[in-house]
Amino acid sequence: MKRALAPLLFVLLAAGARPAAAAAIPVIDASAFGVELCAQSMCGSAIFVGVIEGRVGANPAALGTFAVSVNHDPLPAPFEESAITGGVFDIRVGLRTIRGVVTGGTLVNLGNNTFHVTMTLTANGGGVLTFDGILNHNVFPPTIAGRITSGL
Repeated sequence: MKRALAPLLFVLLAAGARPAAAAAIPVIDASAFGVELCAQSMCGSAIFVGVIEGRVGANPAALGTFAVSVNHDPLPAPFEESAITGGVFDIRVGLRTIRGVVTGGTLVNLGNNTFHVTMTLTANGGGVLTFDGILNHNVFPPTIAGRITSGL
């Protein structure tokens, strides 16, 4: 089932990888919660989907969704760090869609089957977002929770 979803998500992300109509992204300060649909070891990239809630532009209580396909070096040993090496993302809030590429980041193993994740997301058409959160491998499916911010 997971392998069947991976190509579909890739097609959706790749199809939307053209430049956005807007010149830059709005101010974003939103919480994000999602699940890992497929591990990099199975699908060639780690694939996550979820929801966001918070400030997007002038709306202080926006609701939306995200999808990200990310590549990383092998998961690090406890208290070690690995690099996030690339990927693509898609954030949708109302009629607004922000797409782009993952340009870097880190995975830090916290020693309890959880990982501190930081990512830099560069939007098509201009602008940079950051993600800072926790990936939890103690549950199935693994969960990701954190904040997405820009322009703060």
